[in-house]
Amino acid sequence: MAVRKSAQVETRLLAEYLAQAYPQYPVIMHQPIGKVDEQLQRELGVAKANGLTRPTRYEVDAVAILPGALILIEAKVWHLLDGLAKLPLYASLVPYTPELQAYQHLPLVMELVLPWQNPNLEIMARAYNVRLVLYKPPWIEEVATRVQEYSTYAYRQAREEKLRMRTLLGVD
Repeated sequence: MAVRKSAQVETRLLAEYLAQAYPQYPVIMHQPIGKVDEQLQRELGVAKANGLTRPTRYEVDAVAILPGALILIEAKVWHLLDGLAKLPLYASLVPYTPELQAYQHLPLVMELVLPWQNPNLEIMARAYNVRLVLYKPPWIEEVATRVQEYSTYAYRQAREEKLRMRTLLGVD
C-alpha cells in the first residue's frame, strides 16, 4: 500500500505567489513575530535569544518589504478563515518583533492569498482591513475542487464507506 506524501500545497502556492507578486522586493518566509525576552537578548545576544525563543513565537507565512509598505502575508487553501483570523493578531505583534524593527516606519498591509473566496469572507476581510488576493495557478484547480467537495454529502458517504471497509479488512 502506497503511503500518501504531503503535497505542501500552501507552501507552493505561497512561493509561486511571492515570486509573481514581489519579484523585485525582499521577502521573508516563515517570519517569527512577537517579543523576545530582553534580558535573554542582553545575556546571550540578539541572534541567540531569537533562536532560543523561536518555539514560543508565532510565525507569519511571509513578509514582503516594499518601499511604501510592510506586507504580512498568509496563504491558505484549506482553512481560509484561520488565515483571515490570524493576520490582525500577527499585525499586533509586528511592533514587538526585533527582526522587523527597521521597518516600523512603514504602513502595515495584511494580505490573505487563496485559490477561491466567497462573499462572507470578503465582508469579514473588509472589516479587518485584510486584502484578499485570489491566486489560482492551473495546478491548484484539482486541489481546490477536492477541498470544496470535502464537506459535501456524497464525499462524506464515500469516506464513511472507505473507513468501514478499512475496519472490516483490518487496514489502518
